[in-house]
Amino acid sequence: MRLGINLWPQNTTWQALREHALLADRLGFDSLWVWDHFYSINGDLHRPNLEGWQLQAAYAAITKNVRIGCLVSGITHRHPAVLANMATTLDNISGGRAILGIGAAWNALEHNAYGIDLGTPAERSNRFAEATKIIRQLVDGKRVTFSGKYYELVNAEVLVRPVQERLPILIGGGGEQRTLRTTARYADMWHSFENPEVMAHKIEVLRKHCADVGRDPAEIEPIGGSWVVIRDDPAKAKAHLQRVAEHHGMSAPPTAIVGGPDLVAERIAEYSRAGVKGFIVRFAEPFDAESIERLATDVQPRLQTILAETPAAVSS
Repeated sequence: MRLGINLWPQNTTWQALREHALLADRLGFDSLWVWDHFYSINGDLHRPNLEGWQLQAAYAAITKNVRIGCLVSGITHRHPAVLANMATTLDNISGGRAILGIGAAWNALEHNAYGIDLGTPAERSNRFAEATKIIRQLVDGKRVTFSGKYYELVNAEVLVRPVQERLPILIGGGGEQRTLRTTARYADMWHSFENPEVMAHKIEVLRKHCADVGRDPAEIEPIGGSWVVIRDDPAKAKAHLQRVAEHHGMSAPPTAIVGGPDLVAERIAEYSRAGVKGFIVRFAEPFDAESIERLATDVQPRLQTILAETPAAVSS
């Protein structure tokens, strides 16, 4: 099970993000994630939020090992050819550690404020399918001529080639009819923050779409995630979550996996039994360095032991 860290860029500073990104890299986490929004998305929405693609490039430049990605870039924010070019450039900056996370977009507040067309759910799905097809071809080095409802390209190329032989595309979202079918066609990774039971169901739907489009489902890595607070004293965990809620103007503290290393490892193992291959842990200002450190030093070894003892469940 690969563990990743998602540092929320809302209501924080570059200095704080930099410190904890370096910590995640030093501790050996697999991946480090931003998001792609222009406003805060939880709590008081009219608060500052650092731009995700600038952060990804900065992380790529200051880290050495951790993979860098976005949960996820709204396809409405940039033309797909521009986004493909940005991703291959990021792969070069990082030395082959980029993951291109994309989604259909959902945040009406920032779309309306910035004058970006969000569209109906059906329009979002159709546009996303077009954009993802274009991006897949461009990052794979193809010259693309395309005439669709939303995009027109003529002999388009991305001439900055990625370092990786295949730059991975991650799709975020759980729409069973359209999003998971687009995932089956073009993605290398799929992500959702659902519970293990829902993840297991979505993974089965994804497998059916893979069969329909002639894709091996083993080629797509399902990724889950949650908030996690590791404390031996439950009261201290509750106090930390309350501080997060107060800092961001949330109506209630985030729902989290809370407990000592053994409990947290077992809870994450439940995702593996559901078919999940990676797990991304959310953190927000004030960032919880204790939990980040204990995830690496205490939880990860326990998790690997649990998974090694249940190989049949993990491979199902």
